[in-house]
Amino acid sequence: MSYVYTVLASIADPDAFGKAGQEWAGERLGTLGATSSNASQIVMGGEMSGLCIVAFEFDTVDAAMAAQSKIYQDADLVALMRDTQVNVQRRNLFRVQAERGSRDGKFGSVLYMSGMPQDDATMDRNIDMNWKHISNGANGLTWMTSVASGPAPFNATVATWTDSLDSLMSASAANFADPEVLKVMADTNATVLGRLLTRRLF
Repeated sequence: MSYVYTVLASIADPDAFGKAGQEWAGERLGTLGATSSNASQIVMGGEMSGLCIVAFEFDTVDAAMAAQSKIYQDADLVALMRDTQVNVQRRNLFRVQAERGSRDGKFGSVLYMSGMPQDDATMDRNIDMNWKHISNGANGLTWMTSVASGPAPFNATVATWTDSLDSLMSASAANFADPEVLKVMADTNATVLGRLLTRRLF
């Protein structure tokens, strides 16, 4: 599976940052080794509201670490960060453990999870239970385990992408009402610590 390097940042002009991502910055990140990239602004998320999550996907941890240095050696990317006043608050590295659907959609949801880690085969089976419900309101679902997140109460995050948050909330409610899902959560001590709702920048 791949690795996702995320940056949590305040961005004074998120729309300009998103436009640059759509027009050239996303492609530029690809030349630095990223297999995909996206950015979203947190709209609903407590004290995190207004901050932005920028995510870069890599095949290996080494590639993610190398790109971190290369980003700050690229004059155009540095100028973009300066002009839109990017202020990094936190960096995380996750491993994509299981995924269904696509990462397309105007909106997103991020669940912060704690619980007993599961092996890849088990997680791949478990996500099918979730996707059975979530697919009714989302375009994609990704389970990511923490590799390097510093001191944090969560050890995994679940990201979903959708064009209708109302549809996603309905599908999520059905998922968490499923006795099979509840049993797996109880058996693994899985707990939802919080949710963020985001809008896509690029």
